[in-house]
Amino acid sequence: MDTDKLKSELIAQITATNDSMLLLKIKEIIDSHQSILSINEPTSIYEKIVPEKIYVFNEWQQKRIDIALKQVENGEYLTEEEDQKEMQKWFEEEEKLFGQ
Repeated sequence: MDTDKLKSELIAQITATNDSMLLLKIKEIIDSHQSILSINEPTSIYEKIVPEKIYVFNEWQQKRIDIALKQVENGEYLTEEEDQKEMQKWFEEEEKLFGQ
């Protein structure tokens, strides 16, 4: 579908609706998109679209995500079970140190 046809269909659907919540969501998406375009930093390839919200990561966040993805690719992570064991060990050490 070309852009002009899509615009026409959207305009017709928006004009036909009386659902104020839908219209507010559409406005929020458009406003959010416009604010993304006005940001000086490049937008992230890891934009996460969630109902009612669009998350755009800044450069620092993007770098942290890239590092984390590389760590996962290299197997440098803990399973949930390993994490639980590590936390239990940490809590036990805290108890010994602080006598709680």
